[in-house]
Amino acid sequence: MATYTYADCLANSYKVNWRIEDVIGGQEFDLSKRWLPPQLSGADQITCLNDEEKIKLTQVEMGAYSHLFGFVEEFIAPTIIGLAQELEADQRDGFDALTNFAAEEIKHQRLFREVRRLVDDALGVELDLLPGQDDVAKVVMSKSVPGVLLLTEVIEWFTQYHYVSAMKDHDSLDPFTKRIFRAHWQEESQHALMDHLEVLRAFAKMTDTEKDQAITDLIELVGAVDGLLQVQTGLDVDNLEKCLGRTFSEGDRAEINDKVLAAKRYTFIESGATHPKFQETFTQVTTLEQQETVGAALAPLLAG
Repeated sequence: MATYTYADCLANSYKVNWRIEDVIGGQEFDLSKRWLPPQLSGADQITCLNDEEKIKLTQVEMGAYSHLFGFVEEFIAPTIIGLAQELEADQRDGFDALTNFAAEEIKHQRLFREVRRLVDDALGVELDLLPGQDDVAKVVMSKSVPGVLLLTEVIEWFTQYHYVSAMKDHDSLDPFTKRIFRAHWQEESQHALMDHLEVLRAFAKMTDTEKDQAITDLIELVGAVDGLLQVQTGLDVDNLEKCLGRTFSEGDRAEINDKVLAAKRYTFIESGATHPKFQETFTQVTTLEQQETVGAALAPLLAG
């Protein structure tokens, strides 16, 4: 990975800084278009839906996608604030960069709340979404900070992949979706770099026992994320029924559930855990045995 500093990250963050009203003001979703690209949606793999119904599913998935982003990012700001407080007065570049990182994450939470409102307005129904965001954040923050940082880096790197590889050049994707996640990607680009620096800082002073605990915590946290994805997938199927005004047969419901869950696992776990930049960091701070332990634990979630 190229050499960079906290000062570089802060300077770049100031260059791309945006206001929520500039991203979503006067904008609306286009109901004739997909709101999620094929790489992040289960729609194209489902045989029991026609083309119009598949488009509607991507719109339902978009509501869940923006909600889940807010859900899995809820713990990041307080974690980063805690890390900033560890820095001494003579490490002002790091303190300033990390506190700005936390402030941007709080802004992203507000952005996603507004996006969820706009999704409901466009669809004409109130989507059922995972509850308990604050409680989940507390559970995450009860784990070791290095384990939480590894999960954070998974999230930061899949954010980069989603926009650059799946959304940016997808011509048939709703322009408003691309506008929202381009803004999110711009600021998260610096967060990914700073999280890398924080992982290195944390692991440099850890004992072998502490590193093993971080690995255990990472596995447990990813498993918890998968549990959330399973619940939201069931809600997505319910939401699609509401939007289409019909009830699926047991077989159709099972097919939709399986394909949407596989897409969510790819989106929120695999695309980050297998990202080359995450792997570069992970292999730098862990042993081969620890890497194999994580690989074996995640394998069932990556097989679909």
